[in-house]
Amino acid sequence: MIQAFKKSRIGFWSVIGIALVLTVLIWIRDRAYPVFVPVIASALMLGIGIVAARLVGNILASSENTRHLGYLHMELDPKKFIRGYREVPDRMKGSSAAVSRSYLADGYAADGDYDTAISLLSQIPEDNLPVQGLYAANLAGYHLGNSDSDGAKLWLERLEEIIDACRVNKAELARNLTQMLQMHRQHLNCITGKPVDVDSLNDGFQRAQYNLRRLEIKKILAMTAIRDGDDGAKKEHLSYLRKNGGLTAYKRWADSQR
Repeated sequence: MIQAFKKSRIGFWSVIGIALVLTVLIWIRDRAYPVFVPVIASALMLGIGIVAARLVGNILASSENTRHLGYLHMELDPKKFIRGYREVPDRMKGSSAAVSRSYLADGYAADGDYDTAISLLSQIPEDNLPVQGLYAANLAGYHLGNSDSDGAKLWLERLEEIIDACRVNKAELARNLTQMLQMHRQHLNCITGKPVDVDSLNDGFQRAQYNLRRLEIKKILAMTAIRDGDDGAKKEHLSYLRKNGGLTAYKRWADSQR
């Protein structure tokens, strides 16, 4: 993760530079001693320097990652998040790259650009079940955001398969993915004209830990109220989206319903 952010790269190489300077000073100080003395001291200093550089770099990278995610989840400013984060996934490797790509996709989805969000998750890691579950859940949501019920159905079926594979050894993951599955099913029911379990959506709203998830659920509830002609619920849900939607597509959508 160190290479993903400018600040963490600077921190890493700054510590390495300090370690190199101290190594040179060791040779100057110990030049009167037998050669093995500065060699051992230098090796120790470089080892300490590398460990310290990695520690500092990782701390700074984690801080930067959290700061950028705050633009999306706390400030609810997806464009600001995208500007600062769009190059991050390509600088990471393995599962870290896959997860950061899902973060970026969420940013595009929050801005209403579901096509770009879908394209970012085109390569699904085959050896990482949690990431597969994350991608399947997100892709189902993005297709629903595009009102693509057929695409959403395919990813919901895949999500069910992943949940079944997780039930024994990854029970907590299975529970979390099941909550996503239930929410997306209600969204699908809404856009296909089927009955929507409003109570389950309200329960999911109360349990949601992220602002974007609450906004997503409120939009489904608002769409359902509009579809069913429930003016009281429509007013309540649209009011929430307008008040709490920040700079996301959820607020823009709510404003468009006036």
